Amino acid sequence: MTDIRISYAELDGAVSHLEHVARQLGASDRTSGAVAEAVGHELLAARVLDFADTWDDTRERFQEAAERLAATVDGIADAFRHADRRLAADG
Repeated sequence: MTDIRISYAELDGAVSHLEHVARQLGASDRTSGAVAEAVGHELLAARVLDFADTWDDTRERFQEAAERLAATVDGIADAFRHADRRLAADG
């Protein structure tokens, strides 16, 4: 039988990174106002806010996708851990 080698650390790391991406995407709507204030030019600030408004829908879809992917990878890791424990108990 061929051995399957799974790095739980890599799977857990992927979950952590995806959750971080989702958090950052969720925070970007809160930072656009600060960026607009920081540019120091009224017209440019308005463009920054316009972009942030149109970006919101796409950002939200990316955030939800990252959250779903993190949950999926976490489920895969759990399934492998469960299978690993059962195989160890049986073998």
